[in-house]
Amino acid sequence: MDAQSLLASASINIGLVFIILVLFSIFKKQPGNAVVYRARIMSRDEAAFPACYQEDAFSFRRFLPSFEWVGRAFRVTEDELMRNCGLDALVVIRLFKFG
Repeated sequence: MDAQSLLASASINIGLVFIILVLFSIFKKQPGNAVVYRARIMSRDEAAFPACYQEDAFSFRRFLPSFEWVGRAFRVTEDELMRNCGLDALVVIRLFKFG
């Protein structure tokens, strides 16, 4: 494989990853998708639910991508994962880590 093909392939893949991350970041903020991305929070306490997820609250912030969750995802401990997500999620994450 020559260097030009490798560079083209890498740039296409990096571009696709960036587009997918931006779309995920925007879609997870939409009120219609809250039942998917915030189901546990919705079932525990409706008052703790962020205002940007309320159906009647319209703001442009919902359409701006944010990548704050990436840093928090790398800092989560196994105890937090077990407490918040359960044993199944912990096992899957450990399989990915040690995979």
